Amino acid sequence: MNEKVDRSILFEQVFQFSSMGIALISNEGYFLLTNPMLTEMLGYSETELKEKTFIDLTYVEDLHNSIDRFRQLVNDEVSYYQVEKRYIHKNSMLINCLLNVSAVRDDAGKPLYFISQFQDISDQKLYEHQLKESEEQLTEILETMPNGVLMFDLQGNISYANKMAEEILEINRAEIVSRKMDTPEWKLRTVEGKAIPREELPFSIVMKTKEPVKDFVHAIESGSGTRKVLSINNSPLFDHTGTMTAVLCSLVNITEKKQTEYELIEANKLLKKLSEHDGLTGVANRRYFDEQLKNYWVEYSNRNIPVSLIMLDLDYFKLYNDEYGHQAGDDCLKTITKIIGKELVGLDAVFARYGGEEFSVILPGYSHDMASDLTKKIHGKMQQLKIVHAKSPVCSHVTLSFGFSTINPDSSNSPSDLIKQADLAMYSAKQNGRNTIAYHDIITVEGKFSTLN
Repeated sequence: MNEKVDRSILFEQVFQFSSMGIALISNEGYFLLTNPMLTEMLGYSETELKEKTFIDLTYVEDLHNSIDRFRQLVNDEVSYYQVEKRYIHKNSMLINCLLNVSAVRDDAGKPLYFISQFQDISDQKLYEHQLKESEEQLTEILETMPNGVLMFDLQGNISYANKMAEEILEINRAEIVSRKMDTPEWKLRTVEGKAIPREELPFSIVMKTKEPVKDFVHAIESGSGTRKVLSINNSPLFDHTGTMTAVLCSLVNITEKKQTEYELIEANKLLKKLSEHDGLTGVANRRYFDEQLKNYWVEYSNRNIPVSLIMLDLDYFKLYNDEYGHQAGDDCLKTITKIIGKELVGLDAVFARYGGEEFSVILPGYSHDMASDLTKKIHGKMQQLKIVHAKSPVCSHVTLSFGFSTINPDSSNSPSDLIKQADLAMYSAKQNGRNTIAYHDIITVEGKFSTLN
């Protein structure tokens, strides 16, 4: 008898002090008995609840399912059921509950009443709702971002791609997420076209360092076969324990930008070339000549390294223009510079148009003898060219006069000294019959050297 009393007391204590709402429900759905937690949960007193059925307190959208599940239990189709449903609080608020219901039956199997347990999961549902909203907002943000977004798992498999990634890669998402970050179909290359080792890819660097990689530029082949240049940013993602769980990748299509940059670079190269070269002959102009001679002077100054300069001028070129016309004169200049240019191929030399029909050749590191040999070689080529010049007092074909000089740059001299000496030598060649080579104060005519007065 004491054991029965003790159990009865124990049951009463469990019923009264349970942290879950508990109710005994009649076959008609009325609340027969309720514990304090349930009355607190629903806002009704025990007396008020006895006048209501569970249907009265069930939110309308959950009513059909509640009645159907209760019917199954009444008909012994199930031994119990569990369901999430919403109840209406006395103040009209909705209470989210996890409901467990089982039946107490007589010997014939007919239900006497039902035991219902109510767990308030409103906070959990609120959290789930907020989480869902956050996920939806995040998805919306990702889907409307102007950048492509990919998510890699720790093995490099693509687990997510947004709409812009589809557009940039020109592949549907189903195919994107079937690939890895280094799938051969991507044909990953540098902008210059070189293959990129796997360990140098942004994903691999992030996996190794656990640090973000920013603005990694490489080329990729899109679904249409088009080569695109992308700017890649990869960042590691961590869970609350600090364990890396994924790698987030954003990609920006910079193909047009790179093309524009390339075109701008090429345009600047062209502008630089135009600013440094003579428009008629294509050789360097006076501006470039002055700049380079100054650079060599600074580089070789006080190093006991010589710099030589050849100055050359077409003889009686005005008479040539008067006789054959300026177009023929232009053609003559282009032919001569082309031949001289061939002789300078592979040499460290600067060939420039100094002005009008006068040209110059800077020879850094050339001694007097080396400059002399090259000058005589160029002179010989001009002799062989034999461009007709009927009005020349010197010869029946176009001739040139050469002057050259050699100086070891130091603090006591300057580029203008070298120019002055070479120009003086050329003037001496002109004064001594033209079609000759002169240097400093010595002149050669047809290969014979003689001293200038």
